[in-house]
Amino acid sequence: MQFLSDCVFQQRFCIFFARRAFFHECIPERNFLIRVLNWLGGKKSKGAGFSLLSIGNVFIALLTYLRFAEVAQIFGTTWQTDAISIAMVIPLLLQQLISTAFGSVFMPIFSRVMRDGGKDAANRLISRIINWMSLLGVFLIGLVIASGPLIIRMIGPGVGSETTMLATRMLWIFLPLILLNAIEGVLQNFLIYGNRYGLVSLVRVIQILVSFVFLIFGHNQFGIMIVPISGLVGAFVSFLLCAAISFRLRLRLYPILNTRDRDFRDLVKLSAPIAIGVMTGFLAPVADKVLASFLEASSVTAIDYATRIKNLIRIVMIQPLIVLSMVSFSLIATENNIQKLKEEISNFIKYVSYYAVPISGILVVLSVPLISIFFQRGNFGPEESRRIGYLLAFYSPWFAQLGIGRIVDRAFYSLKDTVTPVVLGIWAVLANILLNVILLEPLGICGLALATTLTSGAKTLFLVYFIRKRLGGINGSDFVPEYLRFLISAAVMIGYFLLSSWLFPVDLNATLSKRIFFLMISIVPGTAIYIATTALVGSRTYRFYLEKFKHILLSRRKKPPDFRMIN
Repeated sequence: MQFLSDCVFQQRFCIFFARRAFFHECIPERNFLIRVLNWLGGKKSKGAGFSLLSIGNVFIALLTYLRFAEVAQIFGTTWQTDAISIAMVIPLLLQQLISTAFGSVFMPIFSRVMRDGGKDAANRLISRIINWMSLLGVFLIGLVIASGPLIIRMIGPGVGSETTMLATRMLWIFLPLILLNAIEGVLQNFLIYGNRYGLVSLVRVIQILVSFVFLIFGHNQFGIMIVPISGLVGAFVSFLLCAAISFRLRLRLYPILNTRDRDFRDLVKLSAPIAIGVMTGFLAPVADKVLASFLEASSVTAIDYATRIKNLIRIVMIQPLIVLSMVSFSLIATENNIQKLKEEISNFIKYVSYYAVPISGILVVLSVPLISIFFQRGNFGPEESRRIGYLLAFYSPWFAQLGIGRIVDRAFYSLKDTVTPVVLGIWAVLANILLNVILLEPLGICGLALATTLTSGAKTLFLVYFIRKRLGGINGSDFVPEYLRFLISAAVMIGYFLLSSWLFPVDLNATLSKRIFFLMISIVPGTAIYIATTALVGSRTYRFYLEKFKHILLSRRKKPPDFRMIN
């Protein structure tokens, strides 16, 4: 009997390895996929992290655009799309109230805990954050369910009863996003601290991909309700993936709720002003939609679409550097190296402004033809392109200073000062609402966009002023001349755009290929003119990017990559 058992065991042993050999031989793609995933899971340097975040954000932007364009093509801009815009206000507010307040101060506190207490102390801190977020999220969801119709009427007082009823139903579907996105935000911060930028990008790409696929295959069955349903499905899938990856990287959660931990108390203390700032900050876009609801139908949608487009551009072009600055500032702050922090702030301002300024110039002049190319099809016609394009043009100067404001924000948070940015944010919101009222009559819906641009720029100037007072300067003699060089180069580029648009105007009723051709006559040479002008005026940031580009082209790996998952 022992002999038979041994034979059976050996037979099963041989079959097992034969199957493995056959599987690996016949499906080599599996090995390649595993190697890629393991490489994405490895720790990355700052430069590699920026590249991975940028590439990931490009894919995210592409999929988000495709999803956005599909919604515009199927549903156009109607009272139903107004309902979507109104229904999303409260879930976005509560999601940011939970995640942004904790997320903004997470990195400085977590860096200190890892340095002083090690991985177990860090796991316990994350456990407390997630446990309290879960309880707070459930409470807020219940509160919104009980008062949903009242909230919708407050956000869109000028819309009809049908829009109110549809927005209320959508709001109830959106609510679980509050909890899912809040917890996932903490987990993503955990991955970012460990320099797992590739995994963060991968999860985000999968989220929007799943949402897009559900939208395509479900809109005939669910109608307009597919928009919140597809968003919820994508968020659920990305939450599960992010949790699985975090546990794979040895995150351990404990059922603890006590608040006696010093680090947790510090995090809550620093988060409280940010939470107030988030709530106050949301008054501005809510006020925009409240005022737009009294204008003609689909005005709320126009504001929402223009805001989404500028946020899409922000995610691709600006957000990667903001994420890297958050990690870098937090690590430097733990060393208490003020001079190094000042230099790092100056460098990040130059890096982000080099391409944020020309983006602003491109959108100021060419936003209408750009909107027509990307969205004009189906129920989205030339009139919608003009309306949203004009709105985006008034928002466009916002990009020229946005990166600076976000970077200085992160510098304050790394210094554990959350009060100054919040106080300035409250001032900006009050100023924005006042400007909304002043500019609405002479400029209509475009006045709402201009008010946001003006108050955001003023807030950035105040942030720079106060961070200079706090640190004794931030190397302004280094980045201010560089910023002026960017502005001069952008002005030359805009001059070419105006000339090109006069010589080769874009007809919104022309075919797509003709619109693309005439737009490329402006954008491609104009971008080249901007880069050449920055070189002529002696921009050091231009030389920095040029050297990086040369290094990427000429560098060769000295050893094969290690595809093992680093734990």
